[in-house]
Amino acid sequence: LTMTALALSDVALRTGVRYSLCYAIVFTFTILAQMYRKFQQAAKSKKEGKRFVRWDVTNKEMLAADRAVGNCMEWGPIFLILFWCHLIVGSGRTAEWAAVLWLMSRVLYTVLTVFLGAYSVGGPRVTIFLSTVPGYLALIVLSGPVWPYLFRT
Repeated sequence: LTMTALALSDVALRTGVRYSLCYAIVFTFTILAQMYRKFQQAAKSKKEGKRFVRWDVTNKEMLAADRAVGNCMEWGPIFLILFWCHLIVGSGRTAEWAAVLWLMSRVLYTVLTVFLGAYSVGGPRVTIFLSTVPGYLALIVLSGPVWPYLFRT
């Protein structure tokens, strides 16, 4: 295929832009959840007459919020790369539903970790799989047409 044949249609390009912006919104939601938890923990410490230490590794609430942000940062670039590659060499419809699934899994991950205690000092709890398994499935689906395209002769 030539570069001309690989050009994205207007619909595919709008889909890519739409879900890239959705990722930015999901990431912002995760940052805001972390910020909420930080201010909530600072107020709690103040009320108890204690000094709030932001990087206290025994503070399970802050650890969970930091993990939510870290996880989104770790997997976000992989999602965006696979999503755009899928749009170029695969199906726009499949890329779209996989993007929705992945983005929903990120929101769920944040809710489970920051607000429902699915991650703590001892590590993740089983409930975290409610978000990670669909997220990994979406990434596998997005990578589907990329590998055959990459290795064909």
